[in-house]
Formats: sequence, structure tokens, C-alpha cells
Amino acid sequence: MNITVEKLPNCMANLSVQVPAEKHAASRHAIVANYAKNAAIPGFRKGKVPRSVIEKRFKDEIDREFNDQVFNQTLREAINQEKLDVLSVADFQPGEPAEGQISFTVRLFLAPEFDLPDYKGLAITVPKLEVTDAQIEQVLQRQREQMATLKPAPEGQAAALGDFLSVDYTGSLDGQALTEVLPEAEHFIASNQNFLLKLAEENFLPGFCTQLEGIHTGETRQITVSMPEEGINELVAGKTVVFSVTAGRIQLAELPPLDDTFAALLSEGKTLDELRAIIRQNSEAQGQQKDLENKRIAAMEALRNKIEFDIPENVVNNAAQRRVNELVKMNLDRGLTQDMLVENEAAIIEAAASQAKVDVKDEFLLMEIVKRENITATQQDMLIRINNIAYQSRSTPQKVIKSLQKNNGFDSVQHSIILAKALDVLVEHANIEYQAAALPADAVS
Repeated sequence: MNITVEKLPNCMANLSVQVPAEKHAASRHAIVANYAKNAAIPGFRKGKVPRSVIEKRFKDEIDREFNDQVFNQTLREAINQEKLDVLSVADFQPGEPAEGQISFTVRLFLAPEFDLPDYKGLAITVPKLEVTDAQIEQVLQRQREQMATLKPAPEGQAAALGDFLSVDYTGSLDGQALTEVLPEAEHFIASNQNFLLKLAEENFLPGFCTQLEGIHTGETRQITVSMPEEGINELVAGKTVVFSVTAGRIQLAELPPLDDTFAALLSEGKTLDELRAIIRQNSEAQGQQKDLENKRIAAMEALRNKIEFDIPENVVNNAAQRRVNELVKMNLDRGLTQDMLVENEAAIIEAAASQAKVDVKDEFLLMEIVKRENITATQQDMLIRINNIAYQSRSTPQKVIKSLQKNNGFDSVQHSIILAKALDVLVEHANIEYQAAALPADAVS
């Protein structure tokens, strides 16, 4: 068997194979014998049809089955002989017919070839997450505000930061109403009536509330807001929007006393000190999970930046398409129309392609670590992950298992487990430097 491998960019290769026909003569004989055994041809008893008649009558079918069998068997032999790590096979091209010889060329998509850099001892920097007493008091203050009693402000008094103000507002972008720009599901950003708003710097949109300080009931103001770059629809992200705002009722918040009675309302039978302990415990538990997430992200980025290598174009394209599908579904669920999606098609595809390249590169690096460390997903790992999926989806483990069985999802769960374990190897052996940062405490659960 004569084999030629031509390596191409983007982890592709052309594999050309030439094999003497006599090597597979027994295979062809077996195929013909099977046709002779089962063929029903007038004038002949079943199983007694001469080989020459079978060869002539079923030539096309026999040739096709023989070529498929030779192709599959020979391709496996060639891949093993050349030690190729093949991801997929495409573009089969049969060779020119020649006496005594079978040949073909296939295009192969190969796994990337790279030398895994030292993945232990990565230098990473992450924020130091701590729950402070001040943050716990902020949680309690937010709870007090949620349980506050609102009373009308004295007649003629202007709104101040900390007050509650009912407003009617409409927004426009470059003279066009925001209701014509944003999908229906996000029209609450574009326009609203009798919207009760606490005047605080961080509320609603950046700078919206501070520009309403000093406004009187019945007064209308034109305010300008620079929309955030993230966490908002890309149609308005980073752009300047003008809002026309009319003030309604101004109300003052009367907060409940911060005492054991207040604590018992939030957590039955608990004192204020016990409530503070619950808030701290919950926040620290969430902080540990966030800390691990930060370390995984930083370690993966540090490893990724240590090496460059070609990644398979078809794998990236498939990952990008899946990402596009996810983005389209997410935006449709948010209320974007098909026309809006078409207008933003280029941006969606670009974002998906960029992220796909990172994801695919990371996965190949992590899978190499999986091999080096002999990482596996145990039955206990699978049960823990299934229970987590059930908890997050408010389902039961039994229902999750049935769904995974129906959709052949066990391999995907197993794959995600070993990738997470590989990430944890990076974190476990990383040299970690902490930067001072506050951990936002969460409300009582």
C-alpha cells in the first residue's frame, strides 16, 4: 500500500492511497458470493447462479459495495500507519481506474499539533473577595428599604437623592423614538408611565437619577444619558439617548427600625445578630464559588497566552454556528424582530466567530491536560453533576437522567466534568496573587 500525506494549513491534510486490487480480492469474492447466495434470477435455482452471471447482473452494486469496504478498511490502515489524529473525513476523490490498482484521495481534518506548555506554576492575579461588616449593613439597609413605608413629601418640596419619585418618560436616539429602535420586550427602557424610582446614583441608567435631583411634581426635564457598553441591548449600547421626563408624586421612605423584630420578619425566629451571621455565611459561600470561577478564568487565560497553534477551521466554524444559533435564540426571546437580527447579522457572526476561536483553543489545551493527568469522570462525579442540573432547572435527578438518555447527553456531561477537572489542575498548581477587592454580600436566602 502506497500512502502519501500532504499537510495543509488550518489542521487539514490530503491523504492519497494506492493499493493493489489483489490485496482485497478475498473481500470482493465474499461480496459476490453473498449476492449469489441471495439472488433470485429466472432460470437459475437460488444459490446456484454462476459467478459470471452475478458479476454482470449486479456489477454496479458489487463495485459500489466493494469500493466502500476497501475505502473504509484501507483508510483505517493508512491513518493508523501514519499515526494521524483525525477529527473528520471529507472530500473523497476516487483515483483514475488502473489495472490491478485501487486509489483514492481524501481531505482530512486533523487535531492540532502542539507542545503543551508548562501548565503548572502559572502566575495569575485575582481579586481578593471578602465580606465586610459594611457590606452586611448594606444588605440590611436594602432590606429595610424594600420594607419601607412611603409617605408623601411636603407640598412644594423638590425631589432629593434618596426620595422615591414617580415619573413618565420617553427616550429617543438621534431623534428616533426608542420604541422604534428596541424590541417590544425592552420597551420599558424606551418609555414608561408612573414608574416609581428611588433617586440613587446607581439606579436605572447611569446619570438618569442624578439629573432629576431638585425636580418638582409636574415639571418636565430633558436629560441626556450615555448608555452603558455592556448589559444592555447592542442597538443602544454606548450611545447617547435623550429622555423627556415628567415628575409625578414625590415620596419619602420611612424605614423600619433595625432590631430583632425586623430580623424576625426576614428570617423567622432569628435575632438581628443571628441574621447578620446568616448573611455573612451565605455571602462567603457564594464568594468561594466566585473565587474559584475567577481563578479558572485567569489560569485558562494565562495558559492560552503561552502558546499559539493552528486550530481546525471546521471545528471553529461548527462552534461559531452553535454560538450564532444561541445568540439568535436569546435575542428572539428578548423580543428582537427578524429584521433587527438581519441588521445586526454581521456583528452577531463576528462576535460568535471570535469567541469560538477562544473556546476551541481552550478545549484542545484542556484535553491535552486530561491526557497528561489521566483525568476521568467517575460515577460519583456524574451523580453530583446530574443533581446540580436538577437543582438549577428545578427538576428531579430522575427527569434529568431520562432527558440525557433521550438526547444522548451523557457524553456531553462527562466531557464538561473532565474539562472542569483539568481547569482545577491549573488552579491547584497556580501561583496566585490576590488584589484587594470587596465581595458584594447577598440578601438573606
